[in-house]
Amino acid sequence: MHSETTIRGDCDARDEPNLGFNNDNVSHLIYEPLNPAVDEIRLLTLHPALQADSTLLCTLSHASLAEETPAYEALSYVWGTPHFSASILLNDVNFHVTPSLASILSALRLENQTRVLWIDALCINQLDVQERSQQVALMRKIYSCCRQDIAWLGELPDNDPNPKPACDDPYKFHRQILSVREGMEFMYQLTQKNHETLKSLRDKFNSLFSGEDDSSPRQDDCEHVPDLLLGYNDQEKLSALFREPSFWERLWIVQELSMAPRVVLMCEGAELPWDALSTLFQDEPYFDAFHTTDHHGGYSYFSSIFLNVKLVEDQRQLSNSALSAQHESSLLDVLGRFRNLQSTDPRDKIYGLLGLVTQDHGIVVDYSKPLRDLYKEATLSIINISKNLDIICQNPFEREGGPLVLGQDEDAAQAPEMFPSWTAEFHLGRPDYVSILFAQRGIFNAGSKQLETPCRVLGPKKDVLVLKGSVLGHIGPVLRGGSAKLDLRTEATETMRMYLGQDALDDPSRHYYAPAVGGKQVSPKETLIRAYWRTLVKDCTSPPRMRRLLKSEIESLDSINQGHLQTRQALQTFQIPLDGKKSRSAFSYYLGENSDLTEIEDSKNLELTYLPWISYSTRDWKFTVADNGLFLLARPGVRQGDVIAVLDGGKIPMVLRKAEINHEHRDMREVYHVVCSTYVHGFMDGEAERGVSEGWLEEKDFLIA
Repeated sequence: MHSETTIRGDCDARDEPNLGFNNDNVSHLIYEPLNPAVDEIRLLTLHPALQADSTLLCTLSHASLAEETPAYEALSYVWGTPHFSASILLNDVNFHVTPSLASILSALRLENQTRVLWIDALCINQLDVQERSQQVALMRKIYSCCRQDIAWLGELPDNDPNPKPACDDPYKFHRQILSVREGMEFMYQLTQKNHETLKSLRDKFNSLFSGEDDSSPRQDDCEHVPDLLLGYNDQEKLSALFREPSFWERLWIVQELSMAPRVVLMCEGAELPWDALSTLFQDEPYFDAFHTTDHHGGYSYFSSIFLNVKLVEDQRQLSNSALSAQHESSLLDVLGRFRNLQSTDPRDKIYGLLGLVTQDHGIVVDYSKPLRDLYKEATLSIINISKNLDIICQNPFEREGGPLVLGQDEDAAQAPEMFPSWTAEFHLGRPDYVSILFAQRGIFNAGSKQLETPCRVLGPKKDVLVLKGSVLGHIGPVLRGGSAKLDLRTEATETMRMYLGQDALDDPSRHYYAPAVGGKQVSPKETLIRAYWRTLVKDCTSPPRMRRLLKSEIESLDSINQGHLQTRQALQTFQIPLDGKKSRSAFSYYLGENSDLTEIEDSKNLELTYLPWISYSTRDWKFTVADNGLFLLARPGVRQGDVIAVLDGGKIPMVLRKAEINHEHRDMREVYHVVCSTYVHGFMDGEAERGVSEGWLEEKDFLIA
């Protein structure tokens, strides 16, 4: 795989502290130029050992992917720290590699025959930036054409860029390697339905649940499959295989494992074919038979073991040629789905996933390109392809505190460069981004669907984005109350009293929500208290299965939430339960923010629930009121006077802030920065577009820097 240190544009391994030797003086003796016109690559031939513990002998040869390519295996692994202290003979030249790569080569070396491999660290001239860019663009082809991909999980301590303390202890480290091997062997027994293994698990289940009144904890009709119990040690084996190795946290493995026709998980002394995992995940009656005893976080802990593996499996299925024609993998969806995976070079958060995208995104891999320009290019590509502003209005990479250019984040003062406020910061992962307003992008349609593309960008650096839209109003006074940050989940009553007054709580029928926008009162008549709680619940069912509340559901919740507010209790809404949530199956898992629940049915199977902590923390959202009476749910960083706007192509309204005009923008009248998206009660369903057509709202150009 592409190590997170090799391909780093202007920050490759040569920029690291002196960690052993380098190959600057010998690379020109080894690497002949590749011919990009015929998609040429290099293949590594690993020669058998002349004797035990002899030097690793390797040779490089050229091959064209445009022609019939010799059979080869690809390698996916974690490079980690660039400590080039081991050596091999490469084309009869002494070449320095990391100890981890030397260890892998030793394990893969056959006794009596050569082995042909593609390994990024050796097959790409890491000193040639242009070649690296060209070869990364071929990555989809390279892995698609290999005979199989070897996913190496037997990590040495220097393999891990953030080594765990256990690696400092040789005994504990070797125990980790042994645990990976045991995990592979145990998982293989499960996939092969080994009789003795299943009998042991069935006996454990019968022993634990024999005293229960119900005949089985199963919630399905697959009674022909006996229930099986995974104990603590069983879970630890699987965790050592699927959770502990940093391999599963690395971004590059997704494209590599997804595109290879065959994948085998491997460590020294054991291997597990991916096909066996795939078969297991698809065999619902079988894997639903597994149950687990509590382990720290119970099922949430156990299910998390398989999250990254299942994400890769789902992507493998999606990348299958039969599925590709039916399902589009958009650039935004792919980048968002894997945003929590890690890479050293932030460019790889884009370049490392392009091979999974089915859209014609137009992005050319170029590691000499400044990060700022790449992020602008990717953001504009997403807008122009989708013909909407989802990447801005429902940005899965939204920084806590807002864009750096606002200067509200402590990182702003230390940032080497500022990105335009409209560009997504694709390198942000957990916990640097905040929860998205609506995971299902089609719930609301605040702005016109007619977005002019390709987008116009102005300025000498092409960093001012021109968008059309309408102003709804301005943020009014931002009240703080007795505490610096009021928690909407637990202090909804205090927040309402602070903004709307005690009488709106005591006598709701006398106080109505009637904002004046463009001189016109446009909202349907409803009480302030109803408009308030509807704003806080976003007029939707609880995540992750979000949809609009129906009229009957709003009526039902109104009396409940009025009572809660008057008695200082937390607000409630309905939720559509996830079937797997109550399951005792060890393999039922909750994808959380990675759930793809874009089409939610009008379910009658609803449950009352309190507002979830994950979406209502003080870092995520706050209630505020516009100067014209509009109710908003916005980010805590909004300020009095900020502009509330609905933009063409934006399904969610935005909060913008006037920017100071600098020398680059001196010819522009008004320039704005993006602050955040916002829920605006009564203006989420095309009301602004209607206002423009009826003449009580004015459409204008917004210059966003």
